[in-house]
Amino acid sequence: MPSRGLELLRQIEADNGVLYPLTSVRSEAFKKAAELFAAEGDPDQAARARIEWLVFAFRETEAFGSGNYFGPRYTKSDGSPFPDFYSLPPNTQQYLKARVAATNNPIHRARYADFLWDKFRDAEAGAQAVPAYIECARLQAARGDGNAAFRSIRRACHLARQLRNGELQAMARDTALSLIESMAGSSTAMYIPRVAESLMTLSDTLGPEQRARLAELLEKARASYVANREFHLERGVLKSLRQLYKLSGDEEAERKAWLAEGESYEAEGDYKLRLDGLGGGPEVAAHLYQLALTHFLNMGETGKLEAVKKKMDAAHKRGPVNFAAFIETLRRSFTGGGQTGSSGTGPGVPGR
Repeated sequence: MPSRGLELLRQIEADNGVLYPLTSVRSEAFKKAAELFAAEGDPDQAARARIEWLVFAFRETEAFGSGNYFGPRYTKSDGSPFPDFYSLPPNTQQYLKARVAATNNPIHRARYADFLWDKFRDAEAGAQAVPAYIECARLQAARGDGNAAFRSIRRACHLARQLRNGELQAMARDTALSLIESMAGSSTAMYIPRVAESLMTLSDTLGPEQRARLAELLEKARASYVANREFHLERGVLKSLRQLYKLSGDEEAERKAWLAEGESYEAEGDYKLRLDGLGGGPEVAAHLYQLALTHFLNMGETGKLEAVKKKMDAAHKRGPVNFAAFIETLRRSFTGGGQTGSSGTGPGVPGR
């Protein structure tokens, strides 16, 4: 009878993120394999699957410094972390090095090589993680998983920077540029600002032609975001554009991009002021005007201050009136227009 544990391992090994798109889901699959091997009386295979379960159980954090990228997924009731790095089997490092060398799965190669770099400071493994993440990003982008592609290329850029490897930096930079180009006009266009932000960690490797091409792509993306009122995405690309123009020595374009960030807050405030309900209304608008005001103050754009302050004050004054009208609308919806009979029932309210 074929081993169910081995069948599951082969399925996991062959999957490039379709069956197991999340690391937590892949981790649980490895855990299941370990349980199957244990039930089949194969403790050695169970122990190996257990290492892979635990390594994939670690959460990817926003801490990109040494040793902090992979953190516990949660804290147990007794205060101990899970997984606990210090509770991993003693042969974990040796086993993961073997897996990096043997696996053809870029998801596994990236995770194991990066874990060896992050937790064991294995620079050779760290260098192996960068092309693996790049391969992951390409696969993920090709199937329309923009979030996963962004996270993979972001990690590749940060690793290449940490390792100070020019060849790896060029690989990550060129892939990030390619991703931005392919995302433009697609369903993953919302991730362009995040990929651009990741690319800017390698901004000093961009040549003049690459900077010009990136600026062109980001300006086109910005125009699309403005047309669709995706103000937060517009501000995301504007931050990268500011850096690009600064690198190019174009002070006028840099200041225009900086000014446009503040104007984006103001424009969003104007739009939200016209909305009622979720995500809109005077108080939301007033907050956005406050952000615009602070932005203009920080850049010394005094000519904008008076007009924005007037908008903010007017929105604040409308807030309580708007809230009272909202409560009245709710009350009417629950009372059927406010008309109730002596029996306590009214339009839209069933009798007893």
